[in-house]
Amino acid sequence: MAPSVAEIPAASTAQEASPNQKKNVVVIGGSCVAVSTLLTGKKILPSTHRLIIIEKHSHFHYMFAFPRACVIQGWENELFVPYTKVFEDAPDKGQVIQALATNITKTHVELDREIEGFGNKVEYEYLIYGTGARHPEPGNLNDHDTKAAAINRLKETQEKIKKSTKVLIIGGGAVGLELAVEIREHFPEKEVTLVHSREQYMLSYKMGMHKEIVKTLKKFGVRQIMGDRAIIPEGGFVDDFKMIKVATKNGQEVECDLQILCTGMTPQSDLLAKLSPSSINPTSRLVKTKPTLQIADDAFPNIYTAGDVADLEDVKTGGAAWGQADLCIRNICKMIANPKIQAKDLGTHTPMAPQIMLYFGLAKGVAQLKMFRLFVITADFFLKRFFSYNISAGRAWTWMGTTMSKETADL
Repeated sequence: MAPSVAEIPAASTAQEASPNQKKNVVVIGGSCVAVSTLLTGKKILPSTHRLIIIEKHSHFHYMFAFPRACVIQGWENELFVPYTKVFEDAPDKGQVIQALATNITKTHVELDREIEGFGNKVEYEYLIYGTGARHPEPGNLNDHDTKAAAINRLKETQEKIKKSTKVLIIGGGAVGLELAVEIREHFPEKEVTLVHSREQYMLSYKMGMHKEIVKTLKKFGVRQIMGDRAIIPEGGFVDDFKMIKVATKNGQEVECDLQILCTGMTPQSDLLAKLSPSSINPTSRLVKTKPTLQIADDAFPNIYTAGDVADLEDVKTGGAAWGQADLCIRNICKMIANPKIQAKDLGTHTPMAPQIMLYFGLAKGVAQLKMFRLFVITADFFLKRFFSYNISAGRAWTWMGTTMSKETADL
């Protein structure tokens, strides 16, 4: 069990260090791992240290609502939250740097540009590697570094869906499932076919979840092809809106004029692999960890990892990444307080119970939740209090230190 804030020494007797004298706890990546780290770190990190988050995007991407934003227009600006307010209330506690990390050494992280006060590198005493994983667009907008560019990409997808008549969605994970329903709810005249390689949706969850999903997709008129794979042409599909027939490996054909990939993830571990090849799982390319979430390389006890890039039992969700990052920063604070601390005295990771909520249109949903010691599959009526047009995007603005409003949404 993670210790409480009170259990972690905060070096309150130490003389306050100036920003340039503080040692750095660096987080590479600005998604849920970084947000969890900064929210906990601002409370418990000793005054001798500061948090430095390195992220190439200018804004936090609230990816949970991307499937809906690919279909419904007019609120995209709410899904991209500026990092500029994160440390406004406590500038001595850290900084978010907009840059791309290009190399990691034993002492510093190299950047792709000059940053005032740092130059082109950031020294670190501790590092949390939270680079996540790449997913196909539009479920992930990794290559769009500004708010304007990311919004434009969502609008492009909206226009493609409007223009199409028959949509093929390849991949029945959370993004593919939600996107299929969003299209059918808002454009019921369009045909939507979902091809999923497994015989069950959401394999990491209970069979009841799968059954509810199948039932919901049928209600919305989504054609489902399961246990089969679409054959993707070399170089990918061409967005020319010509009606084509896409074959599957089992011999079926799907007529469509728009194809959307929602398949798999690719861990972004290459940067760490150059520094610590032995910490990378050669099969999955995920970062191997110790129970403490330090990377599995004794040469680097000061480097931790969390989130989608980490080789852990947890289902890859934002909630799981959040909990892992919280453990990382708490263990780092213990190591700062006692540099000779033994591994047995650090907190250890316990896999998070698999929980998820899928939003199926504006008024339906399916969820697996843990209540007391039981896993409960629930839908629609019992989830109504969680429904909102923007999938609760306002919470991301709170995480980032500001309030979402008409005045702030375009920041």
